[in-house]
Parts: sequence; C-alpha cells; structure tokens
Amino acid sequence: MNFLKKIYEGKFDEEVHNRFIRYGRGKFERLYFSIERSGEKLKIKTSFDFANSLFGIIAENIKEAADVKGKIVAARDFKNELNFEIKNYSKRGRIYTAEIEGTLNPQTLKTIYEKFKYNFILLNVRSKDFRLTTKQNIPKPGGKIQEDFCSAVLPSNLIDEFAFDFDPNFKTAKIKHEIIIEEIEIPKEYENNPEKARIHAIRKGKLIRIANVDCKEYRKEMKLVA
Repeated sequence: MNFLKKIYEGKFDEEVHNRFIRYGRGKFERLYFSIERSGEKLKIKTSFDFANSLFGIIAENIKEAADVKGKIVAARDFKNELNFEIKNYSKRGRIYTAEIEGTLNPQTLKTIYEKFKYNFILLNVRSKDFRLTTKQNIPKPGGKIQEDFCSAVLPSNLIDEFAFDFDPNFKTAKIKHEIIIEEIEIPKEYENNPEKARIHAIRKGKLIRIANVDCKEYRKEMKLVA
C-alpha cells in the first residue's frame, strides 16, 4: 500500500512520516498523476515525489525477472548493502551513487525498495508485464515540478493503488494534491538539535486531493499527521 492510500485510510506510520520530513509550514502543490486505461494496462505519468512509491508498487507485484538500468542515490556509503553486481559506484561530496544495469529477480527488486525507499531510486524497469521509465537527475529544490518525471505501464488490476477513492472504471484521470502544513510539533528532547528536530518533528495539517476523472472533478480533504 502506497503512502497516499495510507493517508486516505488514516494510517500514519514511519513511511508516511518520512515522505513529509522536508516540508515546513505552508501550502505545497505536489504529487501529480496522469492515468489512462488501455485494455488490461494502465499508462501512468507522475511527478518525482511518487517515484520511489511507483518503483515499490512494481517491486511488490512483479513475478518475473526484469531488465533494470539507472541509479540509486543516498547520503550514506551503501555499497556493501548491494548483493548484486553494479556497473559503477561513486561519491560526490556526501552523496553516494550506484549505477545499475542488468537483469534482477523479483526478490532483489523488493530488497532494493525496502533498503532505499527513503533515499532516491531512479531505476528504469522492463519486463513482460511492467515498464517504468524515470528521469536520472534529482530535481533541484524549488525548481519547476515535472509532472512526467516517471512514466509506467502496469497491469490494470493495480488500479486500486491510484483510484482508491473514486470509481476505478474510468478512461482517463488527472490527479494533483495540495499539502497544507499548519502545525509542526518538535519533541522536547530535540528542541536544541535542529537536524534531529527536522527529522523527528510531527507535521500536522491536511492533504487535499483533486481528481479530474473523465472530465468530472472530485475533491477529497484528508487529515495529515506525519
């Protein structure tokens, strides 16, 4: 279950918390989706802030080996965490990058997601039933949002990952989200440590989901505690 669906169901766990660490107070328009049904397939485009989750959906559902090419990026030395051959490994400042090109089995894809879901997974995936294409450069903070940072083709039985709050029998849908952070609670033990305060603070507000489904607009306001 992806973090947006968890918020809709009122499940505020570690994954939901980690998705909002970088947000301060304010209003932010993020998490864009374009979804088209084509026979038994879903054609999806989405912005960078759902890239890891889109890879996670594939990793949790794929049954066959896949051709994988791209990068994993993290602010830690993670080379020893990889149990498969990589093309290249490098460090620039505090950032480490592994370049991957090869065929990986479903279990390896799941392991990648679990280990790096809070980092940056920029991997293209190709198999019989799944396609994922992701741009290879992390967007700069404050830059223009690319609504098509990722594109994917998935089996239509995964529609509930995206259309969990409206009728899934549609042709096209465009979705965007407004994140509104109204309050930030910092645990007392971290009040004098800005870095840990940022990581452990609880952000409270709401998530407004605006969906245009077959030219009809739906609006859903959800409580956010992250």
